[in-house]
Amino acid sequence: MYSILPVLFLFILGFLLQKGSTLTPHSVAGAKRIVSDLALPALLFQAFSTLEIEGKYLILVVTIFLVCFFMVLLGKALAKPLHLETPYFPLLLGGFEMGMLGYALFQSAYGSEHLGKMALIDLGQVLFVFFVLMALLIKERDGAHTTKALLRQFITSPVILAIFGGIVVSFVGKWFSPHPLWTAIGEGISLLASLTTPLIALSIGYGIHIKKEGLAWSIKTILVRKLVLLGLALLINHFLIDQFLGMEAIYRYALLVMFLTPPPFVVTIYMRPNDTVNADYVDNTLSLDTLISILMVMLVAVLYV
Repeated sequence: MYSILPVLFLFILGFLLQKGSTLTPHSVAGAKRIVSDLALPALLFQAFSTLEIEGKYLILVVTIFLVCFFMVLLGKALAKPLHLETPYFPLLLGGFEMGMLGYALFQSAYGSEHLGKMALIDLGQVLFVFFVLMALLIKERDGAHTTKALLRQFITSPVILAIFGGIVVSFVGKWFSPHPLWTAIGEGISLLASLTTPLIALSIGYGIHIKKEGLAWSIKTILVRKLVLLGLALLINHFLIDQFLGMEAIYRYALLVMFLTPPPFVVTIYMRPNDTVNADYVDNTLSLDTLISILMVMLVAVLYV
């Protein structure tokens, strides 16, 4: 619990800096760009370069992908009974904000030496977000999507390039002896990756804006998301990770942290312009869920052993 307090402190500091001139929307946008294009890819490269994967673990990757898909279908089924007839309710149930929050929380709670474990847990939802969720978001915004455009976006993303680069290194690195040049490059990547947590925490804190409009929808969404995903996480941990695969306990912690994170922030990027009603709802949901996620991960770090 105490290991996450520095992240919480930076988060609160970012929120308080809304009232001053130290941070501005322009500077925060620049910080986010540094994270998305440089620091986060460096962190993900680190994580996936230490990936420990066996053939039997692929069932876990597929399971998490299917959970994300199931959540979207569940959202479509529950939208009318819950009076949440917005196209973004199902989309806010599928996927997890790992890059901009999950890795920072996991690393703070359980240490950077276990990032490879989190990378394995994250792989299924990364595939879901880039191949399914983004396609659904573009279809909602434009009325249609082209596979060619989606594929181009996928293969040119710094995050995806870093992930696949890390996976390649995890497989071929074991065949090469360490060299001072590669060690120096690795240390440079580590320094760049270390920027991720502070920049993200300050940026997210600065961007917290909760409005009355759409707040009731947001609370319903977060309740459904947390309750269902918490139940699924406990089931997957017990039956699949513990009993069937016999994996280390750290994988259980990683999965629970991921399932507690908010929806992917990418949802806001692919919304229709001037759609103020849905924009308020999505922004409220992401802001409020981020706060709740940080507090829940802190509790999990203490209580879930």
